[in-house]
Amino acid sequence: MGYYDFFSLYYDRALEELYLPQREAAAEALKLEPSMTVLDLPCGTGQSFDWVVPAIGPTGRLIGVDLSAGMLKKASARAWSNDWSQVTTMSGDARTLSLADLSAAVGEPVQVDRLLIFLGMTVFPDWRDVFAHLWSLLAPGGRCVMVDCFKAKLGFQGRMVNLSARADIRRPAWEVLEAVAEGYERVDLPSRKEHGGTIWLASGDKPA
Repeated sequence: MGYYDFFSLYYDRALEELYLPQREAAAEALKLEPSMTVLDLPCGTGQSFDWVVPAIGPTGRLIGVDLSAGMLKKASARAWSNDWSQVTTMSGDARTLSLADLSAAVGEPVQVDRLLIFLGMTVFPDWRDVFAHLWSLLAPGGRCVMVDCFKAKLGFQGRMVNLSARADIRRPAWEVLEAVAEGYERVDLPSRKEHGGTIWLASGDKPA
């Protein structure tokens, strides 16, 4: 069992309440509409599904991608228990994921209208290159929203967050979106000491 597979066993119990306001803010920032296709990566246990699915409706499509089988098992169970037929979960590596992979998982050609990266940018290896690859999957005119944590100088809680999440919250990860997006915005969200730093939300559109 990999680290994140083990983490998935207590992830919801430990973290779901801690990020509820931020997940709601992310869904609002995505500017979702019915029938849109949303790529949620890493989707973890599917905690963002609760906010995204109602906004895209039954004709929309939410594709949750994660590399952890344990996380995906929980995400799939969440979708199944809520009878969300518009949700597809799949294993995938953010460094190599392709539109063909997404289309094969869904069973039809896919255009990614919205890209949600929630607590991923501080975890991805080679994060700048990974973002560039994910950005390439987003359709022109599409929108990307990132939510993550930042602390330039780590205190005890920040070190604990990095250790438990296998993350590096010292990364100024919003900069990669700022460099390529139109209508870029970044705001700080409500943060608690348990977050280890400041939770930020960055958003922007891919030039049409």
